[in-house]
Amino acid sequence: MHNKNIIIVYGPTAVGKSDFAEKLAAVVPSEIINMDVGQLYAPLSIGTAKPNWQASPIPHHLFDVLDSPVNYTVTQYRDRVITLCNEIWSRGKVPILVGGSGFYLKSLFFPIAGPHTYQAYQIDNSSDLWQQLYAIDPQRASAINPSDEFRIKRALTIWASTGVKPSEFVAQYCPPSNFHLFFLTRDRQELYDRINQRVHLMMKDGFLAEVQQLMNTPWEDFLKKKKLIGYNELIDFLLGLRTDQALQDAVTLIQQRTRHYAKRQLTFWRMLSAQLNKAIENEQSKGITRPVVESLNLTLLDVDLYIKHLSKQLINAQ
Repeated sequence: MHNKNIIIVYGPTAVGKSDFAEKLAAVVPSEIINMDVGQLYAPLSIGTAKPNWQASPIPHHLFDVLDSPVNYTVTQYRDRVITLCNEIWSRGKVPILVGGSGFYLKSLFFPIAGPHTYQAYQIDNSSDLWQQLYAIDPQRASAINPSDEFRIKRALTIWASTGVKPSEFVAQYCPPSNFHLFFLTRDRQELYDRINQRVHLMMKDGFLAEVQQLMNTPWEDFLKKKKLIGYNELIDFLLGLRTDQALQDAVTLIQQRTRHYAKRQLTFWRMLSAQLNKAIENEQSKGITRPVVESLNLTLLDVDLYIKHLSKQLINAQ
């Protein structure tokens, strides 16, 4: 494998990304980089299915790096990942990015042009932001929920920084290096069963106590705005009637919303993979190995055998 190559492991929640990456990292000289927004935050562990990275013999990065409830933009993420990749390459290893945050993944290939953050522009908050966008670009505004402030501000920034309507803006394909991207999936019923079981395990492992510790702190308001599945449902439970039935209803709702989230991740991947494959096909040869985008159905795959063969290919390619 070229010494400036990255491996990316992406897929829906509960599909088994962390386990796959750990098995691969055990046989390929590598270090793991988190690509899940919830796992950046130190107090959020059980509810984000954070791996026990401190106990792993494989070096892990971008886990528990934020102790306060602040946002971490896609540009901040991309810049930090590129820095980490250069450090890992200098050690003769391969970076393995693992997670399910689609916009972090997309930022690696299609970085936001112009200023690094939309906060660099003074957006007029005195009037309705969605209406501001609609006056500029009705097509883009119609595709965004009026309550989705993040995407509205991002669209306004594209207009302010480039003078191009967001609906006409085409992000430039600019990956940080050559890459091998694995999209992991499973048969739908198996994936949903894994989601349901994992929520039960989270509750057994103390998810409710984790949320209780965040109540009446700045994290409570942050989690409500961030809409991380599980946290809001348990906050509502703690603020309401604390009965066994109410708790069971909250658990059922977490399972349902997590399944819906997995469906959205699959939809996001179909759109991103089409965009990515088109960009790769249009990219003229630059003297590097062609990037690989590969889908793996773990329901049908002997993961250990596959990784054994894959590791030989990757090592021989170095």
